[in-house]
Amino acid sequence: MNRSSTTRQARGVTRSTTAAAPAVAPAPAVDDAPVELRFARFVAAMKESRTADAERELAALKERLPAGSLGLVRAQAWFDLRAGRDAAAADGYRTILERLPGDEEAAINLASIQSRQQKTEEARATLDAASRLQPDSAALRAALAQFTPAARQ
Repeated sequence: MNRSSTTRQARGVTRSTTAAAPAVAPAPAVDDAPVELRFARFVAAMKESRTADAERELAALKERLPAGSLGLVRAQAWFDLRAGRDAAAADGYRTILERLPGDEEAAINLASIQSRQQKTEEARATLDAASRLQPDSAALRAALAQFTPAARQ
């Protein structure tokens, strides 16, 4: 056998060995973004009405944070509110108010749900309770005027 046929045979073996080796798929990219970045992405997606992106970020936050963490409860309540799940959103906002009485955002969002459900007295009570704890809050005063127009100003 001459030298060129040996080289061709060796190349043939190499080719067939390489061709027979299974292709290794690259590992899927893991997004191990910090929780703060996840929250920022969630907020941006919510503000831009990108529901699927917000839901994906919320799911990632649920994997990283304890179930009862305040940030997670707040994010879930906001998502539920936007999704039209008023009962779930109201539960979330009540949870926040139990832990942070007077929280403006939770009180206003809960009162807006109560107002839509024609529960004006409940909305007033929610806002009154928060206003007693935050008497200088212009946001709470404005919400009280908006959601309970007959309320004392």
